[in-house]
Amino acid sequence: MENQKHFCTCKDVNCKLNPCNHSKGCDPCIKKNLNAGEIPSCFFRLMSDNLNELQEFTIESFVDFYIKNKDNSKK
Repeated sequence: MENQKHFCTCKDVNCKLNPCNHSKGCDPCIKKNLNAGEIPSCFFRLMSDNLNELQEFTIESFVDFYIKNKDNSKK
């Protein structure tokens, strides 16, 4: 998958876990996030591209972000 277009919506292409930087797909990113009690940014980006106000990517912050953006989510 290196140097190939991937559907990942993460803007941090410098992250070693970003699928554009290896051939293992999303698994390493998801595993890291689950171990940290977090949710990958792609879940947040499903609701809105504006992640500027986020301080963390916890499950609780996702629930709050979802409720705030559910009516304006990208479809």
